[in-house]
Amino acid sequence: LITPNMQCLSRPAAAVTPVGKTDEKGVLWKISSTPGEFVTTLHPTMDTCYSSLAIAVQKYAELQAVGSRPVLTRTMVDGFEKLTLGPYEYITYAQYFSRVEAIGAVLSSYLSAGDTAMIYADTQLEWMLSAFGCWRNGSIVATCYATLGEEGALFAINQSRAKLVIADAKLLRILANIAKDFETLKQVVTLTDEAADSAAGILLKSHGIEVSKLSDVEAAGRAAPTPPQPAKPETPAVLMYTSGTTGNPKGVLVSHANVTAAVGGSTVPEAALAQYITPGARFLAYLPLAHIMEFVLEMSCFSNGMTIGYGGVGTILPTAPKMLQSTPPQVGDAGAFGPTLFLAAPAVLDGLCSWGKCNINAAPGPIKAWFKAALQNGADNYDVGGVGATPLLGLIFKPVQKLLGGRVAVIGTGSAPLGVEIAKFCQSVFNCPVIQGYGLTETTATTCIGLPVGNEHCVGPPQVSSCIRLRDWEEGNYRTSDISDPKIGMSRGEILIGGPCVTMGYLVDPKNPDPEVVAKNRDDYVTIDGVRYFCTGDVGQFTASGAVQIIDRKKDLVKLQMGEYVALSKVENALKASRFVSVPLVHALSTKSYCIALVCPTPAARELAKAAGIAQDAPWPEICANAEVTKA
Repeated sequence: LITPNMQCLSRPAAAVTPVGKTDEKGVLWKISSTPGEFVTTLHPTMDTCYSSLAIAVQKYAELQAVGSRPVLTRTMVDGFEKLTLGPYEYITYAQYFSRVEAIGAVLSSYLSAGDTAMIYADTQLEWMLSAFGCWRNGSIVATCYATLGEEGALFAINQSRAKLVIADAKLLRILANIAKDFETLKQVVTLTDEAADSAAGILLKSHGIEVSKLSDVEAAGRAAPTPPQPAKPETPAVLMYTSGTTGNPKGVLVSHANVTAAVGGSTVPEAALAQYITPGARFLAYLPLAHIMEFVLEMSCFSNGMTIGYGGVGTILPTAPKMLQSTPPQVGDAGAFGPTLFLAAPAVLDGLCSWGKCNINAAPGPIKAWFKAALQNGADNYDVGGVGATPLLGLIFKPVQKLLGGRVAVIGTGSAPLGVEIAKFCQSVFNCPVIQGYGLTETTATTCIGLPVGNEHCVGPPQVSSCIRLRDWEEGNYRTSDISDPKIGMSRGEILIGGPCVTMGYLVDPKNPDPEVVAKNRDDYVTIDGVRYFCTGDVGQFTASGAVQIIDRKKDLVKLQMGEYVALSKVENALKASRFVSVPLVHALSTKSYCIALVCPTPAARELAKAAGIAQDAPWPEICANAEVTKA
């Protein structure tokens, strides 16, 4: 057992020297205010998703809970809908909870305790509102990515035995197309009024599906209130389906206790994010709530009295694709809301970095020089553990900071690796820490969170609700004994995550059990010394400070024809470092002696055209087919 001092969270991770031993089972690292104990809740009475909100309302009744922007106009431009948006409109915690109670009162007549309701919608205010209404009555909320098509949606609805689907207007058509194949679904609640009477709504009704409007449900609940009947902590709260990139999506059963442990572990005073998740702080919600990272962070916000502003990927910035371009230009969701905590996938930050570098290169000479000097200053400061450029040089970034509202205190990222250069760029430009998190749906997301000090490029130490054990992976030559190798000096191996955040397992259809899913429940979830672990398949190492670095993935290795192993994600990260490259995908076959890369060029790649004797505004196929451009 290796237990770094808890105070490492308030100083650079490198200042902590862990003590302990390595045994034959691997190395266990645990951070806890009381060694050997896990944080399981933020507050003892916050033991379910519903009670987390109910207790928060008692403390933060008059604070702003959520906000959204009304759509003022919808205009078709070149076949695409463009929006004009108004300013954010807010409701308090007391008002929000009143709506939850009203919706839940009617949903209790649709669903019994333990029944499943699926939310099939993009992230919006009504998503979590509906979820809390379900949890109020002990129902399970199944999530489904709005990007899942007919086949994936039908599989998830039938396998989960959902009796109710709460759906977006635009997804009602998909439900209507598969209505004849539903096995248990009897009710659909639409989040927008006009959808209920649309052609898709009428088609659903013709198949015997009752279609209701959320506004009508809420009104009926206010007229006939019922007492809440929340579930027990150990029962399922969420059935979260993966995106299903290979085969059918797999549903992960997440208990109320898993969620409250994740919230507590990431927001108690000693947690890395605690200083940013406080009453009145602001979080912009635009990533999919069907993803565990967004879901747990929103639950953390509600539990701590934060204000959540709902936006969209298509409206987050003034130039976003769904924004109607006008004079003067509209303000994007981020600029209108002004988040203090901003969450972004690495791909978003990659794009932001590429966009920034293109604009810098196109700037007039003196401005370009100022930008480059500020970026270099920020990068130098990053290397010694600091944040941002000096105040004078940093003035050049003020207009960019305003795109995100000008108040961002921390940027969080996860779900994929973040390149060092991207971290340096964003931390310099936005003058705030950029920290990475690590976790999986199977571990309720928040296993590790990087420290906001020191700039150790890793995913940080495990949170107070989790622990990590490394297991030797002989085939990949990663061993816990590598700490004794002077060339390596760190324990390495497959990451096993343990603690109260480890979920209940994958859903198995009792009528038609999938042998692969049954095997994953048997092999991926294990118990060691009384602690339940999930075997991630990720390969990591522990730094001297107790932080975790992800260095490989077991499934990511491909053995080429000559016998050597290639880690595909490492090659992709190397390609991402080029300002000419966006969204690289590396593919390899064991029958070949090389890899191939599918590369999407950034706008900066047009600069290469001039050197190759091609006009910079030439069509992309012509530029990309040029041998000199490809070589460059």
